[in-house]
Amino acid sequence: MPIQERVTSYSVTELRNSLVNYRHVVRLTTESGHQAFLAFPEVPPDNWLTISGPSSTVFLEQREFDHVHRLLQTESPIFYTAFNLIGSAFNLSTTAELPGEGPADDDVLRELATQLRGELSGSRAT
Repeated sequence: MPIQERVTSYSVTELRNSLVNYRHVVRLTTESGHQAFLAFPEVPPDNWLTISGPSSTVFLEQREFDHVHRLLQTESPIFYTAFNLIGSAFNLSTTAELPGEGPADDDVLRELATQLRGELSGSRAT
C-alpha cells in the first residue's frame, strides 16, 4: 500500500480498441517498486480502486487525464498514495505531506490522516 511514495518513473499510453472502455493509461512506478495502473474511462466503475500486493489499479474519470498528465510532465517530485483501509483514497501530489497534515486542510482530512497514521503504526508493529 503506497503512502506518499515518490514516483520514480511513468509512462503514458493512448489506445483505441473494442476491448476496454478507456483510451488513456498512465503507469507509475514508485521508489519501493509499487506499480500503479491508472485508467480513464468516461464513467469509472464503483470499485474504482484495487490494491493487490505491489500493484494498484485506479479508474479515474476521462476528463481527469489531461490534469494528471500535465502534473506528471511539469512537476517534480510527484508522490503517490492509494489505500483501502478506512475508505478508499487516491492521491497524486507535489508534496510529501500526507493530505490532512496541513493547517488549511478540512477537518475530515485531518481526521483521516490521524486514523491512517494509527492504522499504519499498528500494521508496522505486527
